[in-house]
Amino acid sequence: MKTKLLTLLICIVTIYSYAQHTPSFKIKDNPTLGKTFVPETSTVNGKKVFKYYRTLTIIQQKRLQKEKEKFVDSYNTALSKLYDNVEGALTLTDTEIKDYEKQLKSSKDSIAKLTPVIDSLSNEYVKEYLQYKTTTVLSFGPKRARAFFDILYDNKGERFSVLNNTGFSVGNNSGSIYSELVSGNLSVLRVSLGAMVSSSSANDLESAKQEEAYQRLVSSGGNTVLDIEYPLAYIHSRNNQFNFVSRLRAKGTADFPEFGTTTDKFAGSASFGVDFYADAALTNNKLRFFGAFNYNQYYGTEEYATNLGINDKSFTFGQLTVGLVFNNIKLSFIVATMSSESSLENKSVVAGGQVLH
Repeated sequence: MKTKLLTLLICIVTIYSYAQHTPSFKIKDNPTLGKTFVPETSTVNGKKVFKYYRTLTIIQQKRLQKEKEKFVDSYNTALSKLYDNVEGALTLTDTEIKDYEKQLKSSKDSIAKLTPVIDSLSNEYVKEYLQYKTTTVLSFGPKRARAFFDILYDNKGERFSVLNNTGFSVGNNSGSIYSELVSGNLSVLRVSLGAMVSSSSANDLESAKQEEAYQRLVSSGGNTVLDIEYPLAYIHSRNNQFNFVSRLRAKGTADFPEFGTTTDKFAGSASFGVDFYADAALTNNKLRFFGAFNYNQYYGTEEYATNLGINDKSFTFGQLTVGLVFNNIKLSFIVATMSSESSLENKSVVAGGQVLH
């Protein structure tokens, strides 16, 4: 079973390869670089209040929004006329009834076509806003959160995507392959479901079990992972040469024996914490250096703690990762770990490799 799953994920990595224990995004060129956005303001209590920046995107959005409002009015008018006719407040001929029914259907179809286009333009404008405004801290509502994750993960406005994030890592006598199977936005959150296979070359079963469990811990947490992210900060230079990102993250993980773990029992964990990411690129953006740090509180089952070789089911764990990106290749190294469990601290360096789209 393990061999089959490993083969499957290797195939996935070959086709769709991006991320893993390090942040799975690549900061690209800023599309607003060199542009000047004119602010639109309104006067409230004698003070000018910012409303939005004038861009082609928001002009298109507002034009389509006005068209949609006309169809909404037409829909409501037809619906009201048909209702009044049924209630006896208005007497319509058969021809008039058919005309209003056609008007109702035509308006409904037009609204259905315009709504996703307006939504896409709205999201595109918010992305422009976040990329033009160099500092956004603790001010992420649903629209900004969606745009933020689109910028990081290059989702191109999609609310739902599949097979968009995979990668591998190699540690001491162990290795793993991780694939994010599906992801999407839920209000201010990004939610993803992933799967991972890990393996160890340790000679005895006990060592192999601990090495694999540690590999899963530093890579994704388990061989089945539910990951929830909320943005805290997005700070960048105008040309994206320097970037800083912070997120709150919560995870639920499960290790199923059927998925090829070295234990015969189910092991699971829940965790929450914060992560920080910073990078700096050469002026030509051909080479980018990055560092990432995360620190989390874990709550595991008895089997989860046993697999890791620790006594306490509740523990803290953090890791410091450094690496570089050149062209579409990302190399990363976990250089330090810290934990309330001493056996999880400062173990061998874990290396990872990714091919970024």
